Amino acid sequence: MVKIITGGAIMCCTLGTGQAKLTVLSQSFRSISGALVATEEDKIGLNNIPSFGVCKCSSPNPPCLPQPQGWQQTTKKDSINGMKKLTEQSFCMYAKGGRISFADTGSNSFVESE
Repeated sequence: MVKIITGGAIMCCTLGTGQAKLTVLSQSFRSISGALVATEEDKIGLNNIPSFGVCKCSSPNPPCLPQPQGWQQTTKKDSINGMKKLTEQSFCMYAKGGRISFADTGSNSFVESE
């Protein structure tokens, strides 16, 4: 049983120097404790996924400009309008080799029963 991700969840990237909050734009009606539930479509760099500060992908270190490749390990069965929900185990790879994952679920403790 895994926890569902909502807007405001804290993300980190293995190549970034900071953390960032997820912005949910994929849907506007399903929420948990007042925060929108995140889906696999919340994957657009600088819209859903802000900068993680400075990127450690090369030297000198350039500013982070997220280029996520799509979320993996989403819900298996449950979806919102055909879009799979993100869970605490979801992650996405970054075009330059980093891995974006969640440090928290967005201040909710709702557990998915898959």
